[in-house]
Amino acid sequence: MPVAPISVVIPALNAERFIGEAIESVHAQTLNVSEIIVVDNGCTDRTAQIASELGAVVVEEKQRGLSRSRNAGLRRATEQWIALLDSDDLWDPRKIEYQWAAVQACPDAALIACYFRVFQDGSIILEDSDSTARQRWTDYHGRIIVNDHCSFFPKIEQDFFPRFLPSCSDAPLRGDVIATVGLFDENVLYNEDFEFFLRVLARFPLAIVEKTLISCRRHDQKHSFNLQGMRDSLFSVVNYMLKNADKYPAGAPQVFRDRIKKNFLLTERALEEHRRKTTGGNPDRQP
Repeated sequence: MPVAPISVVIPALNAERFIGEAIESVHAQTLNVSEIIVVDNGCTDRTAQIASELGAVVVEEKQRGLSRSRNAGLRRATEQWIALLDSDDLWDPRKIEYQWAAVQACPDAALIACYFRVFQDGSIILEDSDSTARQRWTDYHGRIIVNDHCSFFPKIEQDFFPRFLPSCSDAPLRGDVIATVGLFDENVLYNEDFEFFLRVLARFPLAIVEKTLISCRRHDQKHSFNLQGMRDSLFSVVNYMLKNADKYPAGAPQVFRDRIKKNFLLTERALEEHRRKTTGGNPDRQP
């Protein structure tokens, strides 16, 4: 079977519940990858053993942190393309096949994304429909349709957002991207992929395989379930983007600043409506 020159990097922290399924989903690809690298980020369970038994190269990174772990894997990768996969997510069997075809169809693209579904306990709880995918690009003029399931975006600008953002498990990137934009920011504890991929999109063209090819698992230990950490980090990242706008796509920092403001106002209005209902219109009455 042909092999794509792709290194798969899987950061893992005490992931024995899911790491086997994640690696097996890579082995199940209709187009093989060259190597699988699992970064042991200070695991105290059987994660490293399971990964090794399934043929992955295990790299140790004892300093905790998702960005540190990903960066250790990126430094270890030997192939010209790198695909990140979170240890609790799964790839559909034809993901690499479709995305490698997009590499051939869009040779200028340095990032190849796709769509995702969210599942929990075996049930799908969120997935793009065909109509949702079509609506995403309504009135957007920077998209070139390459074929039935691939689009090319030569330049990412303000009105691209917030229609779409790549995430770690869905978007292989060309290795030379790192030399231009740098690694993941190890000071960003949450939303680190958001900040990293915006840096990439500011400098490189994007292709999207417009098919749902990854399954993101929702569970009680998921990193992004720390809502307070996610919110505080988002404020910090967007403020940094506003002060360093030259690192990011034109207009993107302003778009996400305005989204934060809008979401904050909506939350405040909902809280005020709740207070009004529970106090009978008397603000001094405790609900």
